Amino acid sequence: MRHYSLRRRLIAAALLLECALTAGMTAVTLFYVWHDQIRALDASIRGRADSLLGAVHDAEDPGDNVAIDPAALDLHPSDFWMAQDARGPVLAHSAAWIAGAEKTFSPKPRTHNLRIGDTNVRGLVLHGVRQVDATDTNPGIARPVVIYYAASLHPVYHALGEAARFLVLANILLLLLTGTVLALLLRRGLAPLGSLSLAAAGMTPSHPRFRAPEHAHEIAELAPLAKALESATQRLDEAFRQQQVFVHDAAHELKTAVTIVKSSLQLLASRPRTTREYASGLETCMDDCARMEELVQRMLQLARFERATAGPGDRCDLAEVTRDVGVQMERLAEIRGVVVAIEVSEAAPIPLSEDACASLVANLLLNAVQHTPSGGSVAAQTRIDDTAAILEVRDTGSGIAPEEVPHLFERFWRGDTSRARSTGGAGLGLSICKAIVDSCSGAIDIQSQIGLGTCVIVRLPLAPARDAQQRRSSQPEPALR
Repeated sequence: MRHYSLRRRLIAAALLLECALTAGMTAVTLFYVWHDQIRALDASIRGRADSLLGAVHDAEDPGDNVAIDPAALDLHPSDFWMAQDARGPVLAHSAAWIAGAEKTFSPKPRTHNLRIGDTNVRGLVLHGVRQVDATDTNPGIARPVVIYYAASLHPVYHALGEAARFLVLANILLLLLTGTVLALLLRRGLAPLGSLSLAAAGMTPSHPRFRAPEHAHEIAELAPLAKALESATQRLDEAFRQQQVFVHDAAHELKTAVTIVKSSLQLLASRPRTTREYASGLETCMDDCARMEELVQRMLQLARFERATAGPGDRCDLAEVTRDVGVQMERLAEIRGVVVAIEVSEAAPIPLSEDACASLVANLLLNAVQHTPSGGSVAAQTRIDDTAAILEVRDTGSGIAPEEVPHLFERFWRGDTSRARSTGGAGLGLSICKAIVDSCSGAIDIQSQIGLGTCVIVRLPLAPARDAQQRRSSQPEPALR
């Protein structure tokens, strides 16, 4: 996997953005400089052309012609200009003028760019009229004059280049300064993130809890991450603790079962026994082995349901499963003198496999029967509302103390601390029920009162209709391209 630096990426992104902004500002500035220089050059060209037109005077010859004296003008020696009589004769031209250059001028009376020889210039054509032999009483003879005037664009290019060099140097210095300041600010700004990662790196299997630095909670951007890490590691620590408790309790339960079997065998071997005594002792050992086997099966069942989640194809009818399990439980209830009543409503489809649903109902009914004294009753009822299927299992047992209710779903938790065989169970039944309910995003709640009995309420989401499932499954998958 290729690694990269977040700080360097942020600096690079900020510098790229600044480069784009400076490039845009440089372009705008240079355009303004160009426009300002061109406007000044245009004003200068028009003024020089007007002064050249004003220098046209009467030639004082019999032909009443006009003439021009370039020596009387203060014009730039590198400018290109020519004064021409409208009748054809050239009155005067500059030293830089190239014959035939007038053909490159646009006839429109406005400044424009053109090229004379190897020089890029900007010029215009000025049409004027001079009066010959004009007196106070005689307007004289009008002589049209055409002025071609152009000035080199080199000063404009020079000014533009100077401005561009200044802006480039200024922008480079600005980028260097900005990059340095940005690196320092980011180093300082990301320091809390570094301390947060160092605190996370200090977690070990023996100490999985994460404690974020205090300043991390004061930063708006890091506070959610710090809280999420603390919450996640707290749940992880709780899971480790539950795992340790589970392993400890499982080892204790298995050790107790093994010890009972071993004690029974040692008792049988302590002295010679009759055939009947050996048979009775072996029967006791078989019962203990069966109880140990049941414990292992329940542990495996709990592990399986905790890992599993309800799949898209899992579906069963809660009412039908409850009715079937109630029939199976009648024999055990009859032996214990408990009456079991099953009341089911219409079909209640839920997103659970039939095996998981049967385990859920069987554990709840078995718990109720085992904790109900002879002559009592157990009632199981199913119903549905708008969004969920509901299962209620109610008994008339002795009830559960309020302080014990929060621990009922913990593994190997039993309110009966005597661990009497008559109450059965290893404290895994409700843990299995909780794992099954959680696998399909359901909810389970226990309400109990001492001397009145206990009621377990399970809410499970309704499964989608089969026709909707079939429509989704029958839709063709998009073709890969």
